[in-house]
Amino acid sequence: MQKWGPMKIKTFLCLVLSMLFVACAVSATTISDVRLSTFSNGTGRIVVESEKKIDPKIFTLENPKRLVMDIPSATIIRSVQKKDFKSGSVVSKVRFGKPDQNTARMVIDLGNDITESHFVLPPENSKGIWRFVLDLKPSTPVKQNSLKTTASAKVLLDASKVQKKIGTEKKQSTGLLPFNKSKKVVMLDAGHGGQDPGAISKNGHFEKDLTLKMAKETKVLLEKAGYKVVLTRDRDVFITLRGRVKKAHEAKADLFISIHADSARNTKARGLSIYTISEKASDKEAAALADRENKSDILLGMDLDDYQQEVSSVLIDLAKQDTMKESRKYADAVVKEMQRTVQLLPNAHRFAGFAVLKSPNIPSVLLEMGYMSNAHEEREMQKAAYRKKLGQALVRAVDAYFGR
Repeated sequence: MQKWGPMKIKTFLCLVLSMLFVACAVSATTISDVRLSTFSNGTGRIVVESEKKIDPKIFTLENPKRLVMDIPSATIIRSVQKKDFKSGSVVSKVRFGKPDQNTARMVIDLGNDITESHFVLPPENSKGIWRFVLDLKPSTPVKQNSLKTTASAKVLLDASKVQKKIGTEKKQSTGLLPFNKSKKVVMLDAGHGGQDPGAISKNGHFEKDLTLKMAKETKVLLEKAGYKVVLTRDRDVFITLRGRVKKAHEAKADLFISIHADSARNTKARGLSIYTISEKASDKEAAALADRENKSDILLGMDLDDYQQEVSSVLIDLAKQDTMKESRKYADAVVKEMQRTVQLLPNAHRFAGFAVLKSPNIPSVLLEMGYMSNAHEEREMQKAAYRKKLGQALVRAVDAYFGR
């Protein structure tokens, strides 16, 4: 057997070491972002974003209370380590370290005893990022006034202030907490408009005209009930889907309702339905409807590709956090009120990926009043009295939603 000389052995060892270095480099991942939020029940949520799936080792330390998360084969970018995490009732501080060369460490200072749970969200496409979600729930209930005023907590805080103000006044018969309606902003979005007519009935009526009538009439009803109401459009103009969401943010809306009327090849199809956002449609009909609505910009030369990229990074978090839940709660309230008023589609609350519902922090629903393709239902929707019934049901649903 041929013997290796010192030079050959040295070369071989260098090659082996370089291969090991490359293997380590390939298996390592970069922590690109860490986010902290607080829910109304006091739970703190930490979302760790990375290029690859991570499997941290999690343990707690006492005196002072800390939760430590060691992430093997990972590095945390400098901008994340410099972030100023706002403290809450559960998490008082977040620090970063490196216990050894191949491990990234997060140290979370705790204000209370907690129960820890976590889950992993995979990327939604080949270029996406992994999310490791860590929930820190306080072991003992957190007092409401110790919470940060998040969107969910704000409703309860407003309610408690009004309750004190009315003193010994008799409670509402509905059993709901009183709240200040004038501080609630409802955005009504009349679907389509301008060169985009939407669905067209056999009688030549345009969806864009019907939705505008409904939005204006519902605005009057909501304002009489005490709410502040803003319209995305008050005349026959075209507004991009992205522009409608932008208007809702500019108005600081607490609720976004997009008003539409459906159409189908089956002229017998009829019934009201309401949609909230989901990456996975509840059925083929919902998926096809969302596809038609989302293409309204593209057909008029407004490509949605940039918009899709802008919102795609929040969709998975959105499905897990407060906004999605709040949207569903309002949709359920609408179904409850509408079923006493008009005919509904089977499984009237449906889910699909509507671009106009993709605001990450405003509860949003899309209402389909009925079918323009159904002669009877189309005639009903053209009647002011019928639209008033729908509007009154929407107002009752808004009362029920905010009154929780």
